[in-house]
Amino acid sequence: GRGGNAEYGHTPLHKRNVQQVLLDVRDAHVHFSASSWSPDPAVHISANTTHIRNGDYVTITWENPTPGLFDMVALYTPPTRPVQDYLDFRYITDTKGWSTGKGSFTEMLFNMRSDYELRYLSVNQDMHATVRATFKVSVQVDEPMHGHIGLTGKPGEMRVMWGSARVHEPRVLFSTSKQGLMSQQRVMATSTTYSAEDLCGPRANITNPLMFQNPGYFHSAVLQNLKPGVRYYYSYGTDNATSPIASFVAPPYKARVTSFIGFGDMGAYYPPYQGSPVGAAAVTHAIEKEIVAEEISFLLHFGDLSYARGRGYIWDQFMTQMTRVASQVPYMVGVGNHEYDHIAGGEKDPSGAQAEGFHPNWGNFGDDGGGECGVPTMHRYIDPGTGNKVFWYSFDYGLIHVVQFSSEHDFRPGSRQYEWLRNDLRNVDRTQTPWIVVTSHRPIYTSQDSEGDHIVSRHLRMALEELFYSYRVNLHLSGHYHSYESSCSVVSGDCVDPGSGTVYIVVGTGGYGLEAQDYIYYPWSQTQNCKDHGYSKVVVNETHMHVQFVTTPHRTVKDNFVIPIWK
Repeated sequence: GRGGNAEYGHTPLHKRNVQQVLLDVRDAHVHFSASSWSPDPAVHISANTTHIRNGDYVTITWENPTPGLFDMVALYTPPTRPVQDYLDFRYITDTKGWSTGKGSFTEMLFNMRSDYELRYLSVNQDMHATVRATFKVSVQVDEPMHGHIGLTGKPGEMRVMWGSARVHEPRVLFSTSKQGLMSQQRVMATSTTYSAEDLCGPRANITNPLMFQNPGYFHSAVLQNLKPGVRYYYSYGTDNATSPIASFVAPPYKARVTSFIGFGDMGAYYPPYQGSPVGAAAVTHAIEKEIVAEEISFLLHFGDLSYARGRGYIWDQFMTQMTRVASQVPYMVGVGNHEYDHIAGGEKDPSGAQAEGFHPNWGNFGDDGGGECGVPTMHRYIDPGTGNKVFWYSFDYGLIHVVQFSSEHDFRPGSRQYEWLRNDLRNVDRTQTPWIVVTSHRPIYTSQDSEGDHIVSRHLRMALEELFYSYRVNLHLSGHYHSYESSCSVVSGDCVDPGSGTVYIVVGTGGYGLEAQDYIYYPWSQTQNCKDHGYSKVVVNETHMHVQFVTTPHRTVKDNFVIPIWK
């Protein structure tokens, strides 16, 4: 996505305009001039529980006979944090009837791998904060969280990934029977983590509740010898703390139909699943309905995943949000500018890029990753191992060969990535996978009026269009623009007979704030939409590819066309 790093001063999350929230979720920060502790027996704060699991809703109640206009309830984890180092907050003036001296509100709390303390802060107009009352909420330290599955590139396998606070014999149990799970197969996991020192720059490498947070550990286990097309039930964690049972269908050996959903530019938005028609909540909810209907084989998310940009708290929110869908079908991600782009710390860049990465003089590749340089993404999502980690790779599923390449790395002829891409496309067996789908974060064809991104798209086109034509790439999907646009079958800017050129789709409508730019007229541009969030739904058989743009919240189809096989 193309959004910058706007700051919102004293505005907490729930008070920001929804589009602002989506532009820079939880970027608000109040700076206190001074702080002190002076508990007041007339002031009370409490919650409806003293213990939470990840993603639980908690109702918080406060009382103060003389509430101030700047008073707030602030959230701290661990409870030893100084007053300035809160994780999140809410002004008490935003609770109904606050002037009567009491109120309550409901928040989703996340297991940040340490206990919480709620504090009532009296804040005067000089921004001096005084702690008047506290309340502690504990978490389950060993809770397994953020489960998702991914393809390994090998038949009969599925990778299960999750996170937790500690490493204590992490494992997955799986079976073809939900009832027989505990007595069935057990696979031990491997674990990784990263520290602030592993990240390329600020804000990602600054230890602070709103910047680097200890991410705990990331676990990965590969389930093997799966029977094609069979549903498997699984649970991840340890023998002392295991996840709820989830299930997936093992990839087919021979498929007559293959389907997937693709999108970019999502972000985290809470609370999800409350019928909200806004952004990431609605898109994730709609995708879940598609999966329940058993119409989707896998998900492609081509960059700009969480928009954490160095904030560990947002990664935890995003991973919680995605578990509902990513634990049921393979969720395959690529990197965008907000996961990767950096201008410092290049020696820590896990992609092996030279110096500080890809910064050609014609490009607008900046510091949009907030210092992450792909490290948090790489630990959370393990790729099939067919390219360069999560940065570029390919896989087969059913009738489709999928390539996710990185527009944030050098893609020009002669580059390491270009040579890999050419070799990958050259070796596709079209008798097994008659369709090729390629993704990148940035678009190759776009008509939206933004000079910097237009220049990059032209360079992508110069570098890759001939390659796509030579190897008959059927569809290219991208995001970056928070809008939707589809092309005809196009070669060198000209529409050709359907199926005799690549179709290019921009679908950066996964949930972040939508674009407002005008469109420039180009004859290849077929459908444009900057009013709706949604995703591309693609279904193929051996002769035709059916493509839809499905919008939220009602799954209304607003683009619908068929691409014949490239002869």
